[in-house]
Amino acid sequence: MTGLNARAAAWVAALSLEDVPQAVVESTKLRILDLVGVMLAARQLDLVVAAKRAALAVDQGAGARILGDAEDVSPMAAAFVNGVMTAALEFDDTHIESFIHPTAPVVAVAFPECQRRHLSGRALIEAVLVGSELTCRLGLVTPVRLHTLGFHPTAVFGVFGGVYGLAKLRGHGAGLIADAIGAAGSLSAGINASFEDGSSTKMMHVGMAATGAMRALALAEAGISGPRPVFDGRFGWFRSHVQGRDDLRFAAFCDGLGEVWEVLNIASKVHPCAFTMMPHIECALVLREQHGIRPEDLVGVTCRIGQRSFATMCEPVADKRRPATTWHGRISLQHTVAEALVRGRMDKDAYAEASLRDPAINAIADLVEYEDDPGTTATRSGGGVAVRLRDGRVVSHRIDDMRGTRANPMAEADILAKFRANTDGVLTPAQAERAAEGFLRLDRLDDVASLFHGLAP
Repeated sequence: MTGLNARAAAWVAALSLEDVPQAVVESTKLRILDLVGVMLAARQLDLVVAAKRAALAVDQGAGARILGDAEDVSPMAAAFVNGVMTAALEFDDTHIESFIHPTAPVVAVAFPECQRRHLSGRALIEAVLVGSELTCRLGLVTPVRLHTLGFHPTAVFGVFGGVYGLAKLRGHGAGLIADAIGAAGSLSAGINASFEDGSSTKMMHVGMAATGAMRALALAEAGISGPRPVFDGRFGWFRSHVQGRDDLRFAAFCDGLGEVWEVLNIASKVHPCAFTMMPHIECALVLREQHGIRPEDLVGVTCRIGQRSFATMCEPVADKRRPATTWHGRISLQHTVAEALVRGRMDKDAYAEASLRDPAINAIADLVEYEDDPGTTATRSGGGVAVRLRDGRVVSHRIDDMRGTRANPMAEADILAKFRANTDGVLTPAQAERAAEGFLRLDRLDDVASLFHGLAP
């Protein structure tokens, strides 16, 4: 076999955790722990409950469990609802350069597979590692941001990551993996239409990618062939989805596999919203604390944000100042900075309906303006906030690299604090500590089923 599909499949089949640097292993364990907390925080949301109802209506069966549930459901239903839980709070990690959430689609399929088959923690780490590494690298192939073309990158690339992870767990060889990835190319979908009106479909995308991955692998397991040139062929994914460009960087997908680890450029989130606004939340909170700012003191707010985020985070201005739904708020710079300045915190309870309709927050959102931040690049996420006060002062704060990135990382203690906050009220304190301890020593567990069983109420 030749071509990108074949090379990636061969790497997936051959990878052993013994060949992976310990720093990469530890990073992957922390990402898994982080996503578990994010998913459990979302478990009782109305949107997740509705997604579960929809999944069970069409995917009846047994043999697997949704994360945090004791109910027996089909593997397909478990993967779908898991995916929705990773996305519902917009709290999952992000690969900065590609804007992809690379861990979510892989854990959505890997968690129920490991639980029902009593697989080891090392197997889970390997699966998450290969799936997220290759998902990030797919995002590097095209220098154009897929959002500008109307695609949701996590949706269209997540199905491939899910296949790689699930195939690794099942011990498949390179040929079968390549066939499954070929099939996944025809299941790759997801548009940004929900960005306009805040509707819920975007929150379903990771679940759709996860179930697509399961279906693609099932086709290959049944002996159905898939196109080997699915990525770089004349009619492959990139030439069909990113048309009219001759600067596709195909070498970024496979060159240096196992030597250069793109997963180290995945950023965990401190706050539950689009990562490009993370620095602005931090700046707003610092200014509020340092200067004792109250909402009535403010007469103007100016945010510096990379121009590449104008269309998704800042415009249309009227919609961003009055988000239609809680998820709409999570991609609104105006509302996000206003809520941070008024409430002084942006945790899992942020963006509630009451916050969206709060007159004090709305009044500050009306003051928020934005301008380009030349310091924000494809590999850096920074920003600044300046506020004008009624007494005539102008105070400002800037962050060059958001917390959670490689340049400003979240330590193990930070991830643990986020996990405890997200599981507060979902797990008992004793359950949360046992779970955290278990995921931190994941590579030493021979069977992860009991660890997942312990997350059920």
